[in-house]
Amino acid sequence: MRIRVVEKKLGRERALGQCYHGEGVVEIDPRQSERERLDTLIHEVLHLAKPDLIEDEVIRVANILSKQVWKCGYRRILKS
Repeated sequence: MRIRVVEKKLGRERALGQCYHGEGVVEIDPRQSERERLDTLIHEVLHLAKPDLIEDEVIRVANILSKQVWKCGYRRILKS
């Protein structure tokens, strides 16, 4: 599955992120801390990968994965 991540202010949608299943697109609001952004990204990718999961499970699994990945020192490297 190919996934394209796009940064977009989502204030009107009242969301930190959203995904479009048919298009493989994830939108992330850039006005988050790096830690929150990681959790949002994992959350939205989980929605694409496992559309059958209920929201509570997506939240639970995304929190577990993002905390562990962050704890292991993984960080985003911004392109200049």
